[in-house]
Amino acid sequence: MVLSFDDFPIAYLAFGYLLAGMIVVLALWQHKPFQEILVLGVSAVLLLFMRLPVVIFNQEINPDESQMLAHAITLKQYPIYWQSVDGTTIGPLDNYALLLPSFFGRTIDFTSGRLVGLLCVLGSLWFFYRSLKNWWGEPVARVALLPPLFLLAFTQEADFVHYSSEQLPVLILNLGLWLLSKNWNPSPKIAPWFLLGLVLGMSPFAKIQVVPQAAVIGLFAIVQSWNTEKWMTKLGVLVLGAVTFPVLTLVWAWSYDVLDDFWNFYVLGNLIYAGGSSLTDSILRLPHFFAKSPSFIAFLLTTFPLGLLAFIGGKNKTILFYFVVFWLLTALYAATKSGNDFVHYLNLCIYPFGLMVALGINTTQSKPIAALAIFTLGVWAGWFGYKVLKREPLNAYLSTADHRVPVSQVSKLIQQYATSNDRLVIWGWMCRYHVETQMPQGTAENHSERCIYPHPMREIYYKRYLADLKQNTPKVFVDAVGSNSLWLNDRATQAHEAFPELKALIEAHYRLVGEVENTRVFVRTQ
Repeated sequence: MVLSFDDFPIAYLAFGYLLAGMIVVLALWQHKPFQEILVLGVSAVLLLFMRLPVVIFNQEINPDESQMLAHAITLKQYPIYWQSVDGTTIGPLDNYALLLPSFFGRTIDFTSGRLVGLLCVLGSLWFFYRSLKNWWGEPVARVALLPPLFLLAFTQEADFVHYSSEQLPVLILNLGLWLLSKNWNPSPKIAPWFLLGLVLGMSPFAKIQVVPQAAVIGLFAIVQSWNTEKWMTKLGVLVLGAVTFPVLTLVWAWSYDVLDDFWNFYVLGNLIYAGGSSLTDSILRLPHFFAKSPSFIAFLLTTFPLGLLAFIGGKNKTILFYFVVFWLLTALYAATKSGNDFVHYLNLCIYPFGLMVALGINTTQSKPIAALAIFTLGVWAGWFGYKVLKREPLNAYLSTADHRVPVSQVSKLIQQYATSNDRLVIWGWMCRYHVETQMPQGTAENHSERCIYPHPMREIYYKRYLADLKQNTPKVFVDAVGSNSLWLNDRATQAHEAFPELKALIEAHYRLVGEVENTRVFVRTQ
């Protein structure tokens, strides 16, 4: 039997909502044997079950997926980051994580990437739940888990289900959150403080964007432990852990002579990208940002009432209250600071809003746990029922018996002249060709946006691009600037001929073998 999904798999989705109903009942079921195991077990089954359509849909649903998968394909053969691969704002850990399925014989493709992302989501939910339990107890944790769980299970928005550069960083943040919750009550143990610092120190190498949230976790770890037993020792060990991973990474970068690349293209490049908007602009843009995602609006409906009660329900605000508020504020700041309203940035805000729910449940005297659980399910079930009544498509990811990556005409032309052992360079932005051909990159960046658009570092990016072309002598050069390319569509000003040095290099070493789908393919002659 071959698994496939059409646009109206009503029986499949109805079973998913049945599982959700079971989770609600189990979450509210008081003092029964194996209750926690059943809640978490069925929750994992629900997430895995509801993600099946997108996992087997082995096609690009967001350009970032192809970008990161191309990096992973390259790292499989040329494993030195910043030498063979530059993920721009995406950290090296995000890309190395995509190699995991290949160690088990799996091709690096969209399905393998989404499986890695799904593991990150499961891990995030697990550590989030454990954190809630440490702070507020199991009954609160079971119900406060529902809003993020149902969002991540029932949404079909591409920004929440594709392998995004936020999924691994969010897992690292939730691991840090769990370690913070374990260290919250004073204890003479020292090792957990080193582990907390180590995890927080890893976060910039997954995505620099999450550093503000990681910093808040570290700051409140210090505040909470103030004047406790062995406070200075704990602080020293926390700092030691925090610098361990960065120092090891810098030593590694120095040993492979990529330290300058790390600084120029990751640190300075990210600082340029992060300068997109002011704090005021970020705050004013939030309503518009949220409105871009119907799924996130539904999620906010299930979290806002309890989040509001967290502010007004308790007269004496604790340190934990201020931590939750600051963590949410830094998440919103990180999601909006670049000035680009990419909906997948909202992944950074899911668990901070979830913490507000737990805080709200804990601070209200009535503790309306049952009402919240039923309301949370009702929001998502109501959305499902509305679509059924309107006969709207229930599944955006139609699949067939063939679960292989579809190969475009461009990639078929490339494969006439090259194999997966040859290097491929794409001028423009169509990283999907790397996934379709399984060919590694011939330049560190697999798109040329930073070589084309004006910004303070454009010349540095362009010179590196030319240097990579000369050193790596890729077999195939593709000029994808045109109607199919992401953003880079104007041949008159953005094609490779508009850049004299690049034009001369291509004319000297490559010949045009064809143009299909508004894309030109060149093969190396010498």
